Amino acid sequence: MEGLDPFVYSFHDELKNKSLDYLLALLNLTDTKDFLDFYDYDFHYIAHDLSTTADIVLITCYTIIFLLALGGNLLVIFVVARKKYMQTAINIFFASLAISDLLIAVFCIPFTLIEAITVDWVLGPFMCKALNYVTSVGVVSSILAMMSIAVERHQAICHPLRSRVIQTPRRAVFLLTFLWTMSMTFVSPFLFVLKLDTKIDSTTGSSYRFCREHWDNPQQQKNYTLLLVLLLYVTPLVIMIVLYMQVVHKLWIRKPIAPADSVVTQNAGINTATSLRYKKRAIKMILMVVGLFSVCWLPYHVVVLMRDFSFMQDGERNRLLFAAVQLVGLSNSCNNPIVYAFLNDNFKRNFVKVLCRHRQLAKAKGSSNNNVVVKPSAMATI
Repeated sequence: MEGLDPFVYSFHDELKNKSLDYLLALLNLTDTKDFLDFYDYDFHYIAHDLSTTADIVLITCYTIIFLLALGGNLLVIFVVARKKYMQTAINIFFASLAISDLLIAVFCIPFTLIEAITVDWVLGPFMCKALNYVTSVGVVSSILAMMSIAVERHQAICHPLRSRVIQTPRRAVFLLTFLWTMSMTFVSPFLFVLKLDTKIDSTTGSSYRFCREHWDNPQQQKNYTLLLVLLLYVTPLVIMIVLYMQVVHKLWIRKPIAPADSVVTQNAGINTATSLRYKKRAIKMILMVVGLFSVCWLPYHVVVLMRDFSFMQDGERNRLLFAAVQLVGLSNSCNNPIVYAFLNDNFKRNFVKVLCRHRQLAKAKGSSNNNVVVKPSAMATI
């Protein structure tokens, strides 16, 4: 009784010193939960821990997404930085997208998992602000890079002659610098509103710390959340759909002109076959880009809106739901290298070269170790 809310046990004086079991038996109840339900007492638990099975499933899924995102995006960055001829305008956008997704993989995925499987926030006040800010910058810059790629592809296919003039690596770097600065500015409110919130569980007396947003007015949080959904999901999705629909119209209805980064040969038959192959690959990429972006981030934004607009109560089931939709949204960081880079012939050739060279070096190192001659004097010392 000592740690329980005194309101629950505000009985007659003669019952004050009675045990909890005595009071429950007197009321013909079995446990405290039945008592709270019987008297319709609005009681909310402070901390909600996930089951062991849920923890194992989340750890496995988050680890797979982390390894895929880390390996794929590092490979994209390595190929673009290593080869001078790969540093074109579109590939610079790919590299920027890979850097954004790498930030998500390194800073967001592991610590989101830690937050999901632990009862409260265990990383301290500085990490509460820093981690959420860095991951938010990564997410925003990734989305802006996807929009930039959509604009670049639209210009290269629908206006190839103009694209050859304006889409230069220097302009791409300048635009990306502006987009990264805008990303850091746009999510800067998190540096001021994210704070550690300490709460005490009245049933156990234990204290728990949570990393949460503290706004001067609850309506401000709702407005900011709605703004994030509109600017980071609805608007990019509409822009990409409109631009890519124009690309599809250009490729299939009107006579296509070779894009700015394609190679044109003198053989008409080869050009026709190459054009058909290019169109199929472009349409496949367009469908995958729009489809994966919308599918991966839609559940997350829906749940965030429901949470911030007080349509969801804090509980074990809703906490597991939020961890799951976060996982689906973060999985887009390992989808992007596959969609943007692996469907590009130049990237695929360089990926194969890097992997083959790594395998050859490993074989050479192994063969050199097997051919080592051990001198008798060395054997004597073993």
